[in-house]
Amino acid sequence: MRWPWTRRRSAHRLLLRRVGHGPQHAFVLTDGASGEQPARLLRWGLLAEPAPIAAGEAIALLDPGDYQILRVDAPNVPPDELKAAARWQIKELVDVDIAELTLDVMHVGGDTERPHTTAPRHLFVVAARSRAIQSLTGSAAAVTSQIGVVDVWETALRNLLSAQARADDLATRACAAVLIDEGHCLLVVCAGDELYYTRRLDGDHKLLARARNGTDEASPAELPLGFEYQPGGDFDASEESPLVVELQRSIDVWERSWPELPLARLYVATARHGTEIATLIQRELGLRTLALDPLAAFAPGAPAPEGDAARALAACLPLLGAALRAETRQL
Repeated sequence: MRWPWTRRRSAHRLLLRRVGHGPQHAFVLTDGASGEQPARLLRWGLLAEPAPIAAGEAIALLDPGDYQILRVDAPNVPPDELKAAARWQIKELVDVDIAELTLDVMHVGGDTERPHTTAPRHLFVVAARSRAIQSLTGSAAAVTSQIGVVDVWETALRNLLSAQARADDLATRACAAVLIDEGHCLLVVCAGDELYYTRRLDGDHKLLARARNGTDEASPAELPLGFEYQPGGDFDASEESPLVVELQRSIDVWERSWPELPLARLYVATARHGTEIATLIQRELGLRTLALDPLAAFAPGAPAPEGDAARALAACLPLLGAALRAETRQL
């Protein structure tokens, strides 16, 4: 029971990530709504100086440079022994002492068994530098003392993609999303809310210029809804964006690995000019590509971001995905 004089735990959820090497943090605060009602964004943006933010739950997001995601064969051990077994499997795959890493694991495609396939199961192993986790949680202490979960960009992007796929009636189909910002380019493929594939790509500093010099071809919104990926396009690499080339290679790998799950759509998550970039990618790949609105998964009426609007959206994009986290286990 709850005594009437005890403080009620706040239902608010706080998401934090450090921006750069200084004291600045990007943050997202939601009302923590669950069930059929979408969460409301209460505050979000950039904190120029650390300042306490009250919340009942806080999640910190690691920088991609502080961890790796490795794909390995799933060992034949009980679930509670997976992490220990994975530690031995990746020992030769990392460039630091395994004792300096904190590990977590999740099955490729989720924990549900697939009885109609004989393919071996695989694990994603998240190998994070323990020192980086300590640094992140230490820097966040000036904002909150409630850090209970440390999350990663791949699962955050999965959450955004899955929410958009459900909204577009594609929840059971394989869909991809590519997150593009000044320092990162990350691709994920999901189906049924589960992560199946992820890859980090090299960015293309000329991508926006290429996109804004596009032709007058039909925009993604004008193409029929059934328009999907058609493999086999020939590209001139001398004119092609290197990012588009790598996306094509990733799609080819996906098709060979998961022929029963053809890609239905690709979404572009970026802070600026998402529609133009999506149009360029669609024209070059022949895969239906749309810009992803990271605020669409939340209740209408989101407040304006704090700090510079363009920088705030770029910094908060992965946090908005982490805010949709639904796992009950502690990662």
